[in-house]
Amino acid sequence: MKSQVHIFKKRQSENDIDFVYNALKTFNAIDYLSGNEKKILIKPNWVCDDLSSSGNVTSTDTLEGVVKYLINNGKTDPSAIFIGDGGQDKYTRRAMELNDVFRLEDYGISVIDLNNDERVEDVKIPNPLALCSVNLSKIAWEADCIISIPSLKTHSIAGTTLSMKNLMGTIMPKGIMHSRLHEKIADLTSLFRAKMKFQLIDAIVGSDGFEIGGNPVRMDLIVVGSDPVAVDSVGSAIIGRNPKYLKIAGKKGLGTADINEINVNGAQINEVYRKFC
Repeated sequence: MKSQVHIFKKRQSENDIDFVYNALKTFNAIDYLSGNEKKILIKPNWVCDDLSSSGNVTSTDTLEGVVKYLINNGKTDPSAIFIGDGGQDKYTRRAMELNDVFRLEDYGISVIDLNNDERVEDVKIPNPLALCSVNLSKIAWEADCIISIPSLKTHSIAGTTLSMKNLMGTIMPKGIMHSRLHEKIADLTSLFRAKMKFQLIDAIVGSDGFEIGGNPVRMDLIVVGSDPVAVDSVGSAIIGRNPKYLKIAGKKGLGTADINEINVNGAQINEVYRKFC
């Protein structure tokens, strides 16, 4: 069976929170959860201290739409939901404050800087190509489900930085990723693949040009699916990229990288395509 990826286009009548909430309802995201998850990590991209209007970090409204869906439709206990990232150490907390992320704790969830989380040392990667082990955030290690929610961005080395590369925020130090990056993205994904029940690319505002300082591009899209390789392949194709890590991850059996073998639902790639530099 082909991997299923959904592209949702925002309607003028929707605010961003409702747009994400409605997209997850249409996608039936709850079908991908067991209902017995004791710890869910929602993993945004807070790599730099910037406003989400820049496209360089995940929008708080997008995160709120996911939280509302999990609580209202998924009947998830709010105490089981954690939103956290470990971006550049000195900037992560500032990004959280700039984007008023802590308001989401009013839902009864927890917002955390993974840089300050306890560490699980020397976690082995299964069948590694280049990354043999990592030091991992305890919450990421213990989570039953990890929902990766990157913003839609280009990356100077990886090509794109989407749901798979976004997992870098769970490890310390991150510098170990910077050689043989494409292989290591696939390796890191293999560690988490069973927990990645679905992932969502925040493409309401994308970032074109540089991963921590690109130019904002209003796209008004959400890309969602259960296969992270397929989701990232579609997200990459929307902005005219086909990074090497996708093919490597596909060969590793982590998902579908061939865009012709992915069933795209909703808006089609050619309808929303915009070439990023």
